[in-house]
Amino acid sequence: MVRRPGVELAGSAKLELVSGRLHFQPEDTVWEAMLNGWRSQQQARNLKKGTYEPCEKLVRAFQIHTNEYPWLWTSAHMDEWLAGLTSEKGLAPSTVRGYQGTVRLFSEYLIDPRYDWAPTCEEHFGTYPVAICHE
Repeated sequence: MVRRPGVELAGSAKLELVSGRLHFQPEDTVWEAMLNGWRSQQQARNLKKGTYEPCEKLVRAFQIHTNEYPWLWTSAHMDEWLAGLTSEKGLAPSTVRGYQGTVRLFSEYLIDPRYDWAPTCEEHFGTYPVAICHE
């Protein structure tokens, strides 16, 4: 897919952070903008609320578990979370794989250069999101 100059995709950092300035709590502002952007991206793909809302809820749960923002997430966070879901909560491996897939979709959205989240995070926080779900 070729992106036309000056045309931003639904869910891009430039559309979600319109002013380009972050205020009182920049980390929370960017985190919420990322989630809003992901929602916009999924709506632009004609996904229904019943599809994307549970995914957002799951990504929020992962963020709460890690107590970190996506630009600080690591594969170790993912491994620890998944291990806890199976050993402590007793979830089925198929359910856990589904959860992993959801977080993977979110992190792939964040690192996709078409949405500009990586350079936005690097500019504001000195680091950027990376892929955290691996085979």
